Amino acid sequence: MFKKTDRSKTGAKVIDIEAGMEGNIKFSTPVNLRISGNFEGELDTRGNLIIGKKANVKAKIINGENITIAGKVRGDIVSTYRLELSPSAKVIGNIKAPVLVISEGAMLKGKCQMPIDEEKSEPKKSSKEKK
Repeated sequence: MFKKTDRSKTGAKVIDIEAGMEGNIKFSTPVNLRISGNFEGELDTRGNLIIGKKANVKAKIINGENITIAGKVRGDIVSTYRLELSPSAKVIGNIKAPVLVISEGAMLKGKCQMPIDEEKSEPKKSSKEKK
């Protein structure tokens, strides 16, 4: 159901959720989170998030750093570093990530945004400043 191992081979904290869960999950420190079952709610993670091949996730929003999706996700996804959709991934929702990898066979229904360097470093100007 819910496995927590304090250290992986790399020394990072690992949490593996195999059973169904509902609610909001928020981590303020980096962990390696793997969801292998059903999840409904919101995810706000630091570190690595893996949505397993058999997972079925319904989320208003998923925030994370490095996200890999192999299962089904319905909801918006925001990655601060890298988002990867494996061949078995099925995503319905908008995605935003600076680095996006979509493997052959993955399915995505939604809008995709990839910020360019200027958008990352410069603050947005108001319409008054542009004139």
